[in-house]
Order: sequence, then C-alpha cells, then structure tokens
Amino acid sequence: MAKLFKKKNKGFSVAEEVKGKKNMKPTRSQMMANLKVRISAHKTTLLKRMEELKCYSEGSREASNTASHIEIRYTDLFVTEDNDFIDSSQHEYFDLASRRARIYVHQSCQRISPSQLLSPQETTGQPPKRVKVKGIAGIGKSVAVQRLVYEWGIGKSMREFTCIFDLCFRELNLIEAPLSLLELLGERFRYLKDALPDLFTAPRSLLFILDGLDEFKFFLNWNSRDKNIGIESKMLVSELIVALIKGNLLPEASVILTTRPSTEAPKRFFQRCCVVLGFEENQVKEYTTKFYKDRQVAEKVYDYISNNDNIFVLSFIPLYCHIICMAMAEFFSSATQDVGDFKSLELNPPRTVSEVYFCYLFTAVKHHALRGSAEKSTSRSEVLSQAKKQLTNLGKLAYENLLQKKIMFSREDLESYGVTPAKIQGTFLCQILHPLKEETVGMFSFFHLTVQEHLGALYCAINLFSHEDITQALNLWCFGLDPPTTSSTLLKNIELNMDMLESLQMFTRFFMGLLRARLERQLDGLVETSMDEENGVPTSLGLWFQDQFKHRKMENETALNLLHCLMEFHKKETTTIAAPEIKKLNLFKMKLSIVDCAAMHYVLKFSPHTLQELNLGYSNIGNRGLNRLRPILHRCETL
Repeated sequence: MAKLFKKKNKGFSVAEEVKGKKNMKPTRSQMMANLKVRISAHKTTLLKRMEELKCYSEGSREASNTASHIEIRYTDLFVTEDNDFIDSSQHEYFDLASRRARIYVHQSCQRISPSQLLSPQETTGQPPKRVKVKGIAGIGKSVAVQRLVYEWGIGKSMREFTCIFDLCFRELNLIEAPLSLLELLGERFRYLKDALPDLFTAPRSLLFILDGLDEFKFFLNWNSRDKNIGIESKMLVSELIVALIKGNLLPEASVILTTRPSTEAPKRFFQRCCVVLGFEENQVKEYTTKFYKDRQVAEKVYDYISNNDNIFVLSFIPLYCHIICMAMAEFFSSATQDVGDFKSLELNPPRTVSEVYFCYLFTAVKHHALRGSAEKSTSRSEVLSQAKKQLTNLGKLAYENLLQKKIMFSREDLESYGVTPAKIQGTFLCQILHPLKEETVGMFSFFHLTVQEHLGALYCAINLFSHEDITQALNLWCFGLDPPTTSSTLLKNIELNMDMLESLQMFTRFFMGLLRARLERQLDGLVETSMDEENGVPTSLGLWFQDQFKHRKMENETALNLLHCLMEFHKKETTTIAAPEIKKLNLFKMKLSIVDCAAMHYVLKFSPHTLQELNLGYSNIGNRGLNRLRPILHRCETL
C-alpha cells in the first residue's frame, strides 16, 4: 500500500518508517550477545556428548562395573612428536611395539598432552595450523580429542578458540551429494546455523577436529590443483576435507586430524605430526585402579599384568588394557567365588595374548548369552554350545573379510552371514560388534581390529581338522603358498600378497593359541572332535616348524613370527621338535619388545644345542628384555 501511495503522491509515504525498521541492523554488542548465547548452547550440547566415555562392558545400557564419566575414567596418554618419515607396512600393533622400543627416559621432554597439540612450535614460535595425530586402533586417539573438546567446553583449555567443530568421518560417509562447508556445518550443528556467518568473520578463532580418517570411505585426491575455496562453494565432501586440510579453505582456521598409520595423509600439509603411543606403566596402574571398584582386586590384577611379559606389553594400548581388565575380572573379583562363576570358567588366568582374548570372549558370551536362561554355574561347554551359531557366523564374517582387509560392514553384509543387526544391542554381540553411530548409520565394525582377527582365528580353529589342512593353512597365512589340494573351503580361491602376510601375523598367533585351546578341550561345545583325531597334531606341527627353520630362507620378521606362534601354541612336544633346527637368529636393527624376547626365550630353551649366532644389534631390548634373555645368552657361540 505504501508503494501505491508513493507512486500517486511523492510527498506522502508510510514506507520510510517501515523500511527503516526493516533495514535496522543489529548492533555489534547485540551480535556478540547473540553469538555468546549460541556458543553457550553449543558447549552444553558438546559436554553432554563428551562427558561420558563409551564403555564396551555395559552391554544393553545396564550398570557398568566402572565409572564412565570422563573426569573419573580418563587416563592420560603418551603422545609424542612423530619423526618417522617412512610408513611401515607391517601389522600396526608390531609397528607400535617397535616404535615404543626406541623411547628412552631422556626423551621425556617430547611428551605432549592433548591440550598442547596446538602449542607454539620451537622453530617458529607460532602455533601450528594443521596437526596430524596418528595411532593404531584402540590407542586412544578419539578419546584424546574427546577430552580436548570437553576441556574447551568447561573452559579449562583452548580458550583462544571461540568455537570448536568436531566432525567424525563415520558420519561424513553418509554425505553423497555435493555441499558447501556452510551447509555441512549448518546441518551438523543446527543450533549454530544462524551464527555461522558471524563466526566465519574471524576464522583464526575456529578449530576443526576431523576424527577417524581411516574410516572414511571416499577417495581423497591429495594431488588436486590448489585453488582458494569459499565457505559457500559446493563440492563433494571428500574434496571439502582435502581443501580444509591443505589450507585452500579457511587457511587461518586450525585443524586437528586423527588417523591410523596405514591411512595416507601426507606430512607436507601439516606443521605438526604426533603419534599416540598409549599408556606408560604408571597409567596402566591408574587405569586398572579406575576399572575396578575394589582396590584389592585392582592391585591383584595389576600385579598379575606387570609380572607377565606378554600381557604387560599389551596393556600399554588402552583398548587392550580394557580387554585384559574385563578378562581378569573373572579370576580376581571377590564376588566370583561366591556365585560359582569362577568354577564355570574352568580356565586358569591367561598367560598369552590368545588366552586373554579367549577369556574376554567367553566372559562376553557368558554374561549376555545366559541372561535369564541358565544358572551362573553353567559349564563352559554348555555356554559355548548355546552361542555356537552366533560365534560361527561372526567368525566367518571376520575371517573372510579379514583376508580382503575389510573392516566396515553394511547391514546387508551382516545379514548375508546370518548376523542380525537388530540383536546386536541386546545380546553379547554388542561386546564384539558395535554400530558406528547409533540409529542413523547403517555401518558396523568390530570394535577393534584384533577382535575381528581373534574371531576369524576361532572360526578357523573349529573348522580345520586334518593335519594336512592345518599345515597348508599355515603355509598360506605365513608364506602366501596356495594349497595344491585341500578339502577345506577356508583355504580355496584365496590370493595373498606379501603386504597382506604381514598384516596376518596377529591372526596366525591367535589361531595357534586357539588350536591349543581346542586340543585341551576348552572349545568343547563349539566343536566335537575325538581324541584320536587330535593326537598327532602337536607332532605334525613340530615337523612343519622344523622344516621351515631347516629349509626355508626367511625374513627376520617371519622367523620371529614363527617363534611367537610356537609360544602361543605352548606345547612342549611341538617346540622340542622345532627348536633344535634354529642355528642362527639375526634380528639386527629390528626394534624388539619384551614379548619378542619372551618368545625367543621360550623357544630356544628347548634346544639342546648352542646357537651359532644371535644378533641383537640395535634392537633396543633394554634391561627388561635383556633379563628375559639372560638364561639363554651363555649358549650362543657368537652374540
């Protein structure tokens, strides 16, 4: 109406006042007040997500035996500058073990806490804009950045940032269509949508946390042409991520990226690269104390861990530490003797890696599969019998996909193996497999690579029976040799390259440990075999190992892996046959852990001969490793 009047009579207009009100921009102080309210809401939302640590022992959201609030449960990690310029192709656990072997006491100055990831660099005096944090699965990368976001939310650290955007690659996998950074953040943080344009006026005060690059399903083209990109430029999410990391998009903003060592993220794009090495000895003790409510139980478990070299080295990885504490609870908890749980285990406390995992798996099966359907004192074989179908299906899924290096599964993948996704949250399966994001994401994974490896090995241990099939399987997994003839479908139509063999080392050790468990009748309920069938297996395996050491020219790492396999199998009859054929052991410049020394000691003590040569030059075995080898060192002609 104002416009109509305006045309007829230029002297009369109600438009001026209306227009004035419409175009009245908020003042700077109003903008800041509005922004403050939005950021406060953002912090509140983040704190709700970040204040609790996920606890895999909780099952279907029932009370856990451990406090899960991050302030109570969080244990500091050992993070250090990453000076390795060559990425190793070996199994990430062994790469970590060799890296830890290089750490000396005088390097304490290199330790970095999560809140120091963006502290000024010594060379420039300026804080880095792009930081890469790498570490193996289960080492605590996500928990470290979770702690960092939590501390920002409560105002404890990172105060220089007005806003932190945490983005998880698992969720980014869902984005198929091109979009802009503004659209991505507006969708992810809807309550910040109106405030985003104001936030982007000061990019220097923004921090992006990109968690879990190794779980990203899209290809990243790091060699794409550099060009400046705006926050409203639409592109594929993979291109958006590359632009943000390379600094073509928001170069003044800060970015922290977490990834596993096996995933490529070129160092040239980062001003600081860090590696998470897990716990130190004090932190293992602290974590154990926090895990158990009963301090006496915690002390017993820690003493057992620290006096067992195999388990002690595993415990430096937080998720392994969790698995160990779960497994040990059955043996040291004061409550177990009262209700008959301890007797139902029919096992001794674990000594080897495969035993730890089997105890953990059995604990998961027992506490979830039997809920309301049997007495707590139900025998082990009956427990396993009830879970046989689920474990077989999960094991097949684990093994066949392990050979393809596949660690993420869709709902359809699970159903094709007879695993029902709907039951995962309510049964013991939640201990083994977890959804990558509750409700919305249809992708699943075993919560740790080693759990997939262990279940795959269990599947093989209950399906390979003849002596010939067992030795042919070892030929395939250790040396990539296709079996000439085999009756087992597990070994048919499989092609393995040399890189793949290195990543199967832990799986092979698990298989040997579980094979021993089968021979000792610990897998009864999952498999039925006669004593006649099993009688010749230790001798047959002894001859196979003897033949490898006698006739096969092996890489140092392969020879060491065979020693570990013998230790996991832990049969005197087998090792006595194989050990005398080991004449020389050259481990020059291999970074050896205490577990490697334990494996050497276990096997070589069965040899009646002196060793012609043992070369441990530049292996950094340290005092603890040296003490472990002390009983056999005098039997070396050349040391």
